[in-house]
Amino acid sequence: MLDLLIPRYPDVITVARRNERRWWILFLVVCVLSGVVLVLLSRRMSPEAVLSFLIFGGVLVTTAIHPRFGVYAILGLTLFGDRSLHPWYPFTKNLSSPESIMYVSDSFSFSPLELAIVWTLLVWIVRAATERRLRIHFGPLFWPAAVFLVFNAIGLVYGLANGGNRVIALWEVRAIFYLPLMLLLAGNLIENRAQLNTLFWVATIALFAKGVAGVWYVHDVLKWNLEGVERIAEHAMSIHFNFFFVLLVAAWLYHDSAVRRFSMTLMAPFVLFSLIANFRRAGFLTLGMALGLIVLLLYIEKRRLFYIIAPTSALGFAAYLVVFWNNQGPLGALARAVRSVIGQPSARDAASNIYRDLENINIMFTIRNAPLTGIGFGNKFHLLVPLPDISVFEWWEYITHNSIMWVWMKIGVVGFYALILLLALTMLYGARMVRLMPHGQLRVFALTATLYIFTHFVYAYVDMSWEGGSMVFVGTMMGVINALPQIAAARSAPSWPWRVFQAEPVVQNRV
Repeated sequence: MLDLLIPRYPDVITVARRNERRWWILFLVVCVLSGVVLVLLSRRMSPEAVLSFLIFGGVLVTTAIHPRFGVYAILGLTLFGDRSLHPWYPFTKNLSSPESIMYVSDSFSFSPLELAIVWTLLVWIVRAATERRLRIHFGPLFWPAAVFLVFNAIGLVYGLANGGNRVIALWEVRAIFYLPLMLLLAGNLIENRAQLNTLFWVATIALFAKGVAGVWYVHDVLKWNLEGVERIAEHAMSIHFNFFFVLLVAAWLYHDSAVRRFSMTLMAPFVLFSLIANFRRAGFLTLGMALGLIVLLLYIEKRRLFYIIAPTSALGFAAYLVVFWNNQGPLGALARAVRSVIGQPSARDAASNIYRDLENINIMFTIRNAPLTGIGFGNKFHLLVPLPDISVFEWWEYITHNSIMWVWMKIGVVGFYALILLLALTMLYGARMVRLMPHGQLRVFALTATLYIFTHFVYAYVDMSWEGGSMVFVGTMMGVINALPQIAAARSAPSWPWRVFQAEPVVQNRV
């Protein structure tokens, strides 16, 4: 904990000046946004583009009112984005992306997501410092994340110094920088149970909206015909949906609010349909592992319930496998994932397995050639054995499906151990929070955050997992775990946006 708190008892004049300064800042921000709108209209941008800029401006204004709102907006807008379901969606794309409705110029290589993260960080630090209330909670997870980030920065410099492609190197590493920043922001700006509950609702609604978008895509584009469809969205969508279902199950087991339990139950069919339609075997299997760990937790905490749920679930799953073992439709997706694991994959899954096996051979060969330093970002991995043609993915010679060993291949053995240390500490501390949090909502949040990170990095062993959306999500959940002791100790009180402009308690100067 870095505590630069300097107690001070403001008099009436100080409070008045502070509130006046806040209003002037808000007025200037509104003027700037108005000017931006006029510029956009003068450039004859589409109404959708102007609306997007206005929404983004609203995000910046609300973040200026309180930086906590920036964390909500970053998480929600990031989780809703998907390059396949809505390629026009601007928040996670550069302002230089022609397909984005917020396209500005080819020279703007920053995304609204990155601008929002930097803006939230600046507002938090500057506002806290000027009010002499700068208190930074690092917790047990920030420094391991920072060390991992340092090794990635070294890998970037090393890769460029050895002839790496600058553009590709920056694309490889940029999303990793989101993780410690979101860990720091979420771990400091989410301060009580009400705010944490809001954060989880934001994630839930964003994932539900993406599930609805997936259903609409199948209806409108595919006409309900999923035959031969490899996926409907980005690979990461499936692993993000694990959060939704773990939260739903945990909410029922630990008696979270009735609103969450019943509303998420009504949302679940849309999310489940999109999960199945996306056909990610690793997504199904990691979700099954997470639910299995919840059942094991029941054995420790609620043994009577365990003896009811475990046999029933096992029999139901066995019956499902018997009925859908040879089914090639959407309902057989989970059965095909199990068949693939035990050695009976379909032709499509077998081809995918072969590609990953060959790719792993090349990864290990590359690691053996540079075990200490790695090859650095921006450099191609070595091809000991040729790979099937997937040139549709333009960076196939740089980024591999095995996202765990990819780290060793890129930044060397010490950076790889830094990643393992970060993951180990996160799991240990998350499991400790699950055991220490009181039964109810806080335990639901602790369990969901911990299991989401677990499923993400198990998934990362077989699929690409370092993209921006996942790093925002993982960093936020690490921040939640990091802040849980302080949140559990804090008193929850409603915090309305306009309260920051009300007069503060005044203590008369003592003579």
